[in-house]
Amino acid sequence: MTDDPPPVHHTAPSALDAGRLSGARPETADGAAVDGNIHVGYWDSPADDRSLDRATDRLTDLVAERLAAVPGRRLLDVGCGTGRPALRIARATGARVSGISVSEEDVELARTRADATELADRVDFRYADACELPFETASFDGAWAIESMMHISDRTAALTEIARTLRPGSPLVITDVLLRSPVTGDAADLVRRTCRAFKSPSLPEPAELRAALDRAGLEVVEFNDIGEHVRRTYQAFADAFDGVAPSADDPHHEFFSFTRSLPRFGALPQIGYAFLIARRP
Repeated sequence: MTDDPPPVHHTAPSALDAGRLSGARPETADGAAVDGNIHVGYWDSPADDRSLDRATDRLTDLVAERLAAVPGRRLLDVGCGTGRPALRIARATGARVSGISVSEEDVELARTRADATELADRVDFRYADACELPFETASFDGAWAIESMMHISDRTAALTEIARTLRPGSPLVITDVLLRSPVTGDAADLVRRTCRAFKSPSLPEPAELRAALDRAGLEVVEFNDIGEHVRRTYQAFADAFDGVAPSADDPHHEFFSFTRSLPRFGALPQIGYAFLIARRP
């Protein structure tokens, strides 16, 4: 695919918008430290003018709705980032939340954030691999994974572990960048470069996700592609990083250098976004 993408709606980024998909947290041009959600935003319609920061919270709220949690229930956040979704869902539902991440830096930031709130006794974060969860069998009433599957090589192993920790009847909500159909040529190269920039082994495909869920013993309740509702994120990220010039030894150099290509990636018709609900029988 060599043609320029069609015009994309520009959403002015807030001071918190610059650290989303990669997990990188540089300083923005005005010196404000980046610290927020590390996932895409959701816009209800083309007329929805909310900022990227509010749109990422909107996606979190949609996840919380599908969890249908109530006070006293226990939830698992697989790939907790810096803790903002876990704290938001704990506050909205009254549930207790345990978050895990393979980033020690993120876990530390999440713990600091929790300690600064009234939720410190209901939310905890720890370093752990999704393929080897440090929790007892049937210890959670629900779980979610926001853009975690794209970073996991053995998705069946991770989903099997998540299923093990869920009580019967409990939901698992997964949201993730989705490869709707195979890509070739320039589009395939762009997808490969995107995966490399985001440290993703590959983007999950619908059939692969369904097969992995089935092998893990989880039933698919809903499988929706909400790609058109989140597509604005890629342009917003490019805008947020416009003018950032990382040094060659910056550990996030490849990501920052790649951000100008995000609108082209987001415009690919093969790129969607999965929002699915599964259940442990």
